[in-house]
Amino acid sequence: MEIKGTHTFSAPRDVVWDALMDPTVLAKALPGGEKLEKVDENRYKAAMHVRVGPVQGRFEGEVELTDIQPKERYRLRVSGQGTPGFVNGEGTLELQDTEDGGTLLQYAGEAQVGGRIASVGQRLLDSTARSLVRQGLQALEEQLQARLHPPEEAPAAEAEPAPANGGQAKAASATEGDATEGGDAQASAPSTSKDASTSTSSTSAGTGPSATRVAVQVARDVAQDLASDYIPPEKQERVFFFMLGALAMLLFTVLVRLVQRD
Repeated sequence: MEIKGTHTFSAPRDVVWDALMDPTVLAKALPGGEKLEKVDENRYKAAMHVRVGPVQGRFEGEVELTDIQPKERYRLRVSGQGTPGFVNGEGTLELQDTEDGGTLLQYAGEAQVGGRIASVGQRLLDSTARSLVRQGLQALEEQLQARLHPPEEAPAAEAEPAPANGGQAKAASATEGDATEGGDAQASAPSTSKDASTSTSSTSAGTGPSATRVAVQVARDVAQDLASDYIPPEKQERVFFFMLGALAMLLFTVLVRLVQRD
C-alpha cells in the first residue's frame, strides 16, 4: 500500500518542525490514538484503534525517526500488531518554505498489512489510509494555529469599591452567620476542588481524536471515494439530496397509504 501527498500549513517551517518532533502534539493529531510514549531517543511506543470496513481493533507498536535533518526532513518507520493483524511501514517527510510564509509538507511511504485487516480489499485500505492521513494533518494544523494564536487571557476584574460602614457591618454579620451554620460548607469545598482537579487531569491525559469520531469520518470519506467511480465529486452532493428527497417522498406515500387503509 502506497501513501503519498502534500499539505500546506499556515505556519513557519520552524514551528511545523517543532510540532513534528513533539510526541505530545503528534499524539493529539493521531486519529484514534490512545498513547504515544517516548522510550528512547527518537523512538516511541504507540497504540491506536483502527477500523477498516467491518474489521476493527487495537494496534500496538513502535515508531522510530531516522535520517533526521533538522527543519528539513526525516524518515519514519512504523511497526505494529493487534487483533486485526499487523502493519509495517516506512516513509519520509520533507518540509519546504512557501512564498506566503507557510510550509509545504511532502510525505511518501509504503506499508504492508496482513491478517484480517488485509481481507477487506486494497481499495478500501487505500481510502481508509488517505482519510486517516487527512484527519491527522487537519488536527496538526489546528494545534499549530493554537500555538501561533493562543487564546487571550480574560482581563482581571476591576476592584470593587469598599462598602460603606453599613455594608461592612452587613458583610461581617453574614460572615458570622456562615460560620455558625457548621462546617458542612467548609467540608464540601475540598471535595469540589478535588473533583475539579481530577477532571482537569483526565482531560489533559487525552490523546488523539476519539475512535468513534474517526470511524464516522473514515466511513464518510470512503463512501465519497468509492462513489467517485460512478459519480463525479462535483455532482455527488446534488445526487445525495436528490436521493434524500426521493426517500422522503417514498416514506410520505407509505404513510398516506397506511392512513387511508385505516
